[in-house]
Amino acid sequence: MKLTPATTILAAVLIATALPATAQTLRLATVVAPPHPWIDAAETFKTEVEANTDLTVEIFNGGQLGNDQTVVDEMRIGTVDVMIGGVQNISPFVKKFEFFSLNYLFDGMDSFRAATDPDGEVFSFFKQEVADAGVGLNLLALTGGGTRNLNASSGPVTSPEDLDGVKMRVTGSQLDAEMWQATGALTTSLPWTEVYTGLQTGVVNAFESTISGYYGGRLYEVAKFHNKTEHQIMMSHISISEITWGRLSEEERATVEAAAKLAAERGTDMGEQYDNELISKLEEQGVTVSEVDKQAFIATASPLHEEYAERLGMSDMLETVRNLR
Repeated sequence: MKLTPATTILAAVLIATALPATAQTLRLATVVAPPHPWIDAAETFKTEVEANTDLTVEIFNGGQLGNDQTVVDEMRIGTVDVMIGGVQNISPFVKKFEFFSLNYLFDGMDSFRAATDPDGEVFSFFKQEVADAGVGLNLLALTGGGTRNLNASSGPVTSPEDLDGVKMRVTGSQLDAEMWQATGALTTSLPWTEVYTGLQTGVVNAFESTISGYYGGRLYEVAKFHNKTEHQIMMSHISISEITWGRLSEEERATVEAAAKLAAERGTDMGEQYDNELISKLEEQGVTVSEVDKQAFIATASPLHEEYAERLGMSDMLETVRNLR
């Protein structure tokens, strides 16, 4: 029989489903390099799973298994098992994750932690959204990743006007692009693994990220200006392939879920810790760290919240998050 792409994928799915869980190694992908809270979350997940099951977890960081969208495709056929990444980068698969592109959505860590509570309304909503999207993922946990700031290669950015006409990298979220276009930025979507080269070659001159992402990716080498916009607390996810989930026993599933919850707590905690520790190390790398007119950035972003939430059909969720404050 001649193999078509469809039959090849079907064969891979059937083979993967038939593998015994007792001999299974879970391949965990993340695009970042240490130090980063996603790496700490991955290590916690690995420790907990291996201590309580016969499963082994192998961590592939630094985008070794591809960017987030590539990894999702691999998870759909069972060749990657678990991923930890930013929700905005998988919003092409789960549209409503664009909600977390709203700058200044959370007013602090307390409301953010309430939103990631595994027993809370926000997590339950997005777990069902991932399931309904039919992309082959099972959302295990929502976690943090630190506070996102604006970085640039061309000079300090201390007000929205400084971004007018600047070529800026954004995530795969369309709403994320529109949020920054409101400042006059010229946005380009690039995978995280291509940001360094994009800055080197002038494809982009600015981007936003967590402090740990900026530091761990050595992006300070090509973008020497770090601006403390503090516009987002990074919303991240821990997800498992539905194929992998289907071949785990009930006991293994319970352990994996518990491990993901602990990993999520670790990721959020380490995001806060790195924010505090790494900011002081940036000046050692020749980085200019600037305070910004945060109220001006808030004034640009806040009027868009209702409009964008309504477009996503998430006005109720916006109200739910506001009530967490």
